[in-house]
Amino acid sequence: MSEKIPLLNLLHTQTLTPVVTGAGTGEKNPVRKSDPFSNRHNVLSADAYRGKIYTKKTTGYFQRLRKKMSFLLLGLFFVVPWLQINSVPAVWFDLKAQKFHVFSMTFWPQDAVFLVTLLVLAAFLLVAATLVIGRAWCGFSCPQTVWTFLFMWVEDKCEGDRNQRMKLDKQSWSWSKVVRKASKHTLWMLISILTAYTFVGYFYQIKPLILETVNAQLHYLAVFWLMFFVIGTYLNAGWLREKVCLHMCPYARFQAVMYTRETLVVSYDQQRGEQRGKRKVGVDASAKGLGDCVDCSVCVQVCPVDIDIRDGMQYACIDCGLCADACDTVMDKMGYPQGLIKFSNESGTTSKALFKTPKVIFLTISAMLCCLVFVYSVISRDLLSIDVMRDRSGILYLVTADGVENSYTVKINNKGAQASKFKLEIIADAAFKVIGSQQIQVPRGEVDTLTLRVWINQQDIQRYKSSIKFVVKAIGSNAENENKVLASQISSFIAPK
Repeated sequence: MSEKIPLLNLLHTQTLTPVVTGAGTGEKNPVRKSDPFSNRHNVLSADAYRGKIYTKKTTGYFQRLRKKMSFLLLGLFFVVPWLQINSVPAVWFDLKAQKFHVFSMTFWPQDAVFLVTLLVLAAFLLVAATLVIGRAWCGFSCPQTVWTFLFMWVEDKCEGDRNQRMKLDKQSWSWSKVVRKASKHTLWMLISILTAYTFVGYFYQIKPLILETVNAQLHYLAVFWLMFFVIGTYLNAGWLREKVCLHMCPYARFQAVMYTRETLVVSYDQQRGEQRGKRKVGVDASAKGLGDCVDCSVCVQVCPVDIDIRDGMQYACIDCGLCADACDTVMDKMGYPQGLIKFSNESGTTSKALFKTPKVIFLTISAMLCCLVFVYSVISRDLLSIDVMRDRSGILYLVTADGVENSYTVKINNKGAQASKFKLEIIADAAFKVIGSQQIQVPRGEVDTLTLRVWINQQDIQRYKSSIKFVVKAIGSNAENENKVLASQISSFIAPK
């Protein structure tokens, strides 16, 4: 950026998006000869209705990068629910059983600390990424952006590029128009249905979900959520598009506070580009007092939020880089150097200098620490847990002819242990006898309970309340783990005073 415009003041300004004559239509835009924000009486609030936006197709580095990111993210989203590990979906949030299966690991509600750590890590990474490359998350990875560009690709294939779509909308209804419009909306709806089934498949196994749909046996809750996500995807990606980013997404509103003078954002080199003006290829523009900007408005035509980046930074910009790709294409045709519109920062420092700033260093270290804590917590967590509960019938103990009995309910939770057969051993201060089975089979990711009674001779009881320890060991495992304690819990044995 040639002019040093404070980013915080700029992005907090409410009159950010200029209403340019013909903006988004390819008509000539007025030329800013000096300060791009000097004509504030010609601008309108960014919250104003923009009308339908017709985006122009473009090619370039950032477009190729976005396609690769979109293919990767969409591929993962649609494929993962079909993957299975040990006959269990690779990723399955089983809300009914209150357990989450994530790549052979099973998490329970008491493992919510892992979710909290993961969310904190994601927050640090998002803030660090914003400090370095602005709203690149919005432009390349946000689900709203990915699905919107997918719908725009379908629209381009069915109705043609920008000018063709504009002409089509102005035409009176004909058979050709009906077919092209119907094909677009049909494909939009099919993508929405596929998206809805895939998303619900993360919470409801995908294969049974499809079979129950075919047999018309879907639960009413499944029907509700399928309809909800079908309609939501169709409206968000097909109709609302940039309005979600402008009016519904909170990130666009508070991301300004995370910007610094070193943050890389898409910007227009005003010193090089002004004064704008049209010219023929090969003509010496400097002789006419013109800059490199040919005032073609292609940067506006490709913008998914219909802003003119030449008017300066605007909070609506999602840093997708499409305007940079379009401008580079025009510069190549004119024989000018690329980079009239590019990712740059206000301070003019290189991208490597960003990682030396205190904020980025702090956030990077914090994110790394959160990542280490998360990985260590997941790796070191107990793969088997035991929960011992005394009899809740209201009877603390049962006095027999020659001793005292206590009843226990033992719950064993197999979170990921390889073994499935376990034995329960008891350690007490006095000689005892166990009434009930001490063996149990608990497959990975399951919970099972057993009920047993512990009897102790009344003559061996020394006090009213004594400790008793329950220990779980594997059965049928290798010799190394045969006697290894997998889980244990101390309970109490109560007798008459």
